Amino acid sequence: MGGNAYTDGLNYDLIKRAVHGEKDALEEILRIYEPFHNSLVSYEVIGPDGKIHREIDEDKKVQIQMHLLEVIQTKWRELI
Repeated sequence: MGGNAYTDGLNYDLIKRAVHGEKDALEEILRIYEPFHNSLVSYEVIGPDGKIHREIDEDKKVQIQMHLLEVIQTKWRELI
């Protein structure tokens, strides 16, 4: 599929199913947006070896994912 890496696979049918609470559709949307979410909550630390390592704040990631699911279930419902 040629398109943006974050939106490949994202289509009206998937969104519609997610808005109606279909678990598989909600999980697929989270999978599609996972790289973007990871980029939002990642930070760099210097390890004991002196190298820079990228870490992901899993708590913040879950907060972002929960907010996305809430928006899908409430705000998007008004649009579909």
